[in-house]
Amino acid sequence: MARSKASSTFSVSSSCPADTARLAGLFAAGLKGGDAVFLEGPIGSGKTFFVRELAAALGAKRLPVSASFNLMRAYRGRLKLYHFDLFRAGEADMENIGLDEYLGRADGITAVEWPAAAGTCGVEPIKLEFELAGGDRRLIKMNAGADDRRKLAAIEGEWKK
Repeated sequence: MARSKASSTFSVSSSCPADTARLAGLFAAGLKGGDAVFLEGPIGSGKTFFVRELAAALGAKRLPVSASFNLMRAYRGRLKLYHFDLFRAGEADMENIGLDEYLGRADGITAVEWPAAAGTCGVEPIKLEFELAGGDRRLIKMNAGADDRRKLAAIEGEWKK
């Protein structure tokens, strides 16, 4: 099935870690097996914290920590969460990492920090871009392709309540 190039975008201003945790909870409620979330932003901008809260909202007992020295870790909850941290990976490493074997798996969600090395990997992920906005504040820009537009719209609607 060909994918449309149309996309949906919205931004959230997170004033504290609790806001980011709430956003992760909204994502957990709306994601389904096979979904992919790519997280970009500078070190310390909240990517790993978001993934940790996503895992918690999915019911994982063991929660993610920075995976910079472990390229992938899996967490069990309502859905498995496959957490990739590609900070130290380059394009040449991608074949050996096996990311493509996890993307689209019906039993889980794939969250990828530092996804630049992965290229497109043949998927249209939901993209989250984290920006530092002073203190604990973050600006989180979200973009989803046509296939995930409804999910992002639902998250936006819940966020505004």
